[in-house]
Amino acid sequence: MKRMLFTTRYCLLALVAMAFMASCASTRKSSSPHVYMSKQYEELKNVLNEAEVSIIKDSLKVIFPNNVLFASSSDQVNDAIKPTFSRFAEILNKYGKTKILITGHTDNTGSADYNRELSEKRAASAKGLLSSFNVNNDRMFTWGLSDRDPIASNNTDAGKARNRRVEFVILYDVKQ
Repeated sequence: MKRMLFTTRYCLLALVAMAFMASCASTRKSSSPHVYMSKQYEELKNVLNEAEVSIIKDSLKVIFPNNVLFASSSDQVNDAIKPTFSRFAEILNKYGKTKILITGHTDNTGSADYNRELSEKRAASAKGLLSSFNVNNDRMFTWGLSDRDPIASNNTDAGKARNRRVEFVILYDVKQ
């Protein structure tokens, strides 16, 4: 009887230990995207002095101001930014479990059609530059938002300058 009670205790202890280990493994797996994105955030923050880098839950946002990327009313990427984009692409390539949404933005100056087209071309140019540094095109998506998502007032020159930008939203690819 005593031996049976002793064996039952060990079985019960073994079951509790297995349940605990299983719960720890699932917790570690579910926090994995957060850890992965946090590491990428730290690297981007250290490398991209020209951009504003932020983390929102398990996604990252990188904002390059217009004056850094493009000349006024242009969709051609400035040559001076290419070394920065090379470093940006290097980190994106290191963290291949992500998708990248590239959005182009304008201020409210000009016609809606012009701004839409310009924002689309700017997003495509930024994608093309990253692609030239071997970031996989299947990971990148572009969207021209025109003046629909301002981050500052369009009533001042400073506000308009902030609204003319390209943003990169980096998302963890749950299918990986």
